[in-house]
Amino acid sequence: MLSYKATGITKSFAGVGVLHGIDFDVKPGTIHALLGHNGAGKSTLLKILAGAQPQDDGVLSVDGETVRLASPREALAKGIGCVYQELRLIQNLTVAENIFLGREVTMRGLKCTAEMNDYSRMLLSSYGLDIDVTRTVKGLSHPEKQLVEVVANLEGKARYLFLDEPTTALDGKQSAELLTHVRQIAIERNIGVVLVSHKLDEVLPVCDEATVLSGGRVVYHAVGADVSKQAVVGAIVGDAHGKHAVDRHDARTAGDVFLHVHGLAGKRLKGVDVEARRGEVLGLYGLVGSGRTRFLRTLYGMEPLTAGTVEIDGKPYEPSNPRHAIGNGIAFLTEERKIDGFIPLMSSFQNVVLSTMSRYRHHGLVDLAEAQNAARRTLASIGTRGRLDAPTKSLSGGNQQKVLLARIIEQGAQLVLLDEPTKGVDIGAKSDIYNIIRRLADEGRCIVVVSSEEEELVEICDRIAIFQHGYCTAEPRSVGEWSLAKLREAAWAPAA
Repeated sequence: MLSYKATGITKSFAGVGVLHGIDFDVKPGTIHALLGHNGAGKSTLLKILAGAQPQDDGVLSVDGETVRLASPREALAKGIGCVYQELRLIQNLTVAENIFLGREVTMRGLKCTAEMNDYSRMLLSSYGLDIDVTRTVKGLSHPEKQLVEVVANLEGKARYLFLDEPTTALDGKQSAELLTHVRQIAIERNIGVVLVSHKLDEVLPVCDEATVLSGGRVVYHAVGADVSKQAVVGAIVGDAHGKHAVDRHDARTAGDVFLHVHGLAGKRLKGVDVEARRGEVLGLYGLVGSGRTRFLRTLYGMEPLTAGTVEIDGKPYEPSNPRHAIGNGIAFLTEERKIDGFIPLMSSFQNVVLSTMSRYRHHGLVDLAEAQNAARRTLASIGTRGRLDAPTKSLSGGNQQKVLLARIIEQGAQLVLLDEPTKGVDIGAKSDIYNIIRRLADEGRCIVVVSSEEEELVEICDRIAIFQHGYCTAEPRSVGEWSLAKLREAAWAPAA
């Protein structure tokens, strides 16, 4: 029988098992939903199936032929395409140019633009799409961009197509239209489609088959009418029931409300009501795409605020840019420290004082020795190790994270926004970072933490609020009221 099949797939990183003998397959003309909680192993499996990452063990076979994929290009040559959540279209090229990217029609060294436009117009029309192929991609709506990338993959002869969180950035109507098109393409073109998503109410009605991963293992699989939303949610939450509760810290006595947010809306944020107090750690929990990170980035002025009000220490605050946020006593630790956290070739000393250089400027000149000594003291106070005078990129992940936390301490910020503060660090560094976060709260600062790890939030937070589909409207609850399973249940519950 024709199918793209994975058998016994395993994968480890640094000796830690991520996938443990996964069996998975997708058949032509069907949609297979791949589901699971944050960290369940979905992304790792997707990358292996799409040729972006090799498996350690196990077998991949396409229509009965065993394959070993070394790259996405090699996967596409075997008829396997993948559309990731962050689209790979080139924004300043036209729709037609993106469809023909890497295989442009030329004559005597010149592109045959008219011929490519005509073919692209006919191609999109054959899929029932009315999109102007001469427009640049940046002028399209997000659903149109999704569909253009889907068609571009199919035009590359993909017979099996993986869609990673295709509806995260879409509203209900847009999601329904996109999935209707995908369903039509799967059936009419006999394409096997895998949908990776957290939005069960959108995905389950269009899928023919569903698989749930938890802890790198298949914990649920059903076909056709046997696919049950209740059973899917039960399988996802069930893993948390089996985990041991962590030892919670002693509850702190929080101070007055320091951060008050009402009706905040912005890029993919639809309505956020949150209060956080001085001297507490407020945790924000939710599924990937729920809006947690965007909320922090909006408060820090990195993404636009379109509606709602924000008050800090009783005073109106309107986010505009990071410089303005720093001036208002706000610090932000990014999820991707290597991308927008530190400057890799600068030393740890230099990275620590980046936002406070004006403090060491005298008569127009910066006293570098004074700045370095201040940075050295702060780094030493939190146990940062390694060559601190060497480029920061040479440090371990945990020490890189400490450099960023030292910058927050040096800045003296009173509102501290932490996005996945222990991402990519070892167990020992995690413990150190937890102690630093508690210390910041004990000093009377207001700490807001986003984390995908339930155990982490339960261990370090005083209260936890839930984000869902761009909303956060329920009152944060004391950490003592949450269990690991209850957090998952709240994140996966239908939005009110």
